[in-house]
Amino acid sequence: MKKFLLAALLCAWGVAASAQSIHDYASVEFSPGIRKLGVFGTSIPAKVIDLKTVHMNKRDQDIITFFGEVQELERQGWEVTGQDVVALDRGLHMYVWTLRKARD
Repeated sequence: MKKFLLAALLCAWGVAASAQSIHDYASVEFSPGIRKLGVFGTSIPAKVIDLKTVHMNKRDQDIITFFGEVQELERQGWEVTGQDVVALDRGLHMYVWTLRKARD
C-alpha cells in the first residue's frame, strides 16, 4: 500500500511539474540589407515594420529599433534565449533573437 501511495504521489508530482514548464515563444527578426523588422510569437500579434519608411535614409537607426523591440518584450516579461545571425540569399543576413515567457 505504501508503494502504491508513493508511486501515485510521484506520478502526481511529475504531472504538476510538467504543467509548470509551458512557455510562449517569440522572435524578433531584423535584416539590415532589406531594412525590415518582424516580431512574431505564439501569444502576441505579428508585426512587420518597413524601416525604410520609418527612418528614411538613416540606416543607423534601424538597429536601435530592433533593440527597442527586444527591450519592449523584456519589459513584458520575455527572456532572450537565443541570438543568431542567419545567412540569406546574395550576401544578406538577418539577426534573429528568440525569446520565451512562462505561460500564465
